[in-house]
Amino acid sequence: MESEGIYWLAWWAEADWVVRSVFILLLVMSVLSWSVMFYKAVLFHSLRRTERLISGKLGKGEADIGIRGDPPSRRLLNEARGYAGNSDGPADRAGLEARIAQAVREGRVDLEGGLTLLATIGNSAPFIGLFGTVWGIMHALQGLGGGGPLSMDMVAGPVSEALVATAAGLFVAVPAVIGYNLLLRALRRLSAVIEGNALAIVTLTLREET
Repeated sequence: MESEGIYWLAWWAEADWVVRSVFILLLVMSVLSWSVMFYKAVLFHSLRRTERLISGKLGKGEADIGIRGDPPSRRLLNEARGYAGNSDGPADRAGLEARIAQAVREGRVDLEGGLTLLATIGNSAPFIGLFGTVWGIMHALQGLGGGGPLSMDMVAGPVSEALVATAAGLFVAVPAVIGYNLLLRALRRLSAVIEGNALAIVTLTLREET
């Protein structure tokens, strides 16, 4: 184990600033992707549970949802009441539905924050790793071109070390792509509950106006 640590330290010391920058960038991208995945997974799970509780209250016709915090349905309820309060006379259903639909779309855009970063990391990390591999091979071959006969062992060592950059790029990209797809599915499930609550809020608001 100690010899492996010394080997990697020696490899890092011999690598130029381009290869080092590639690995540092991939490390930063990995930390960012895992942070986004963890945060979004917890957020979507919490919001879906809250929205389902609100759905039960709205289904019973309760105007006071009694939920702490600022879940999407609370903002939709405030939007509906604000629209109804600013209307001359009873609020019309078409106008109210259009306003709530717009608020739902705006809320989804907010919830999608961070997913674009995951998609970007998933798409770009393999190419960044490949760039590090190509550069590392070029650097290794230049170092071996100083003269004297070359053997397969002399070439295979530096090339195999350069290929680590491609493996690192895939190591960063694969979890990001999987996390993006899972979070997108979770967001769709959450959005379905929110849209159902939006319809209930429209009906409840119009009922309060009559």
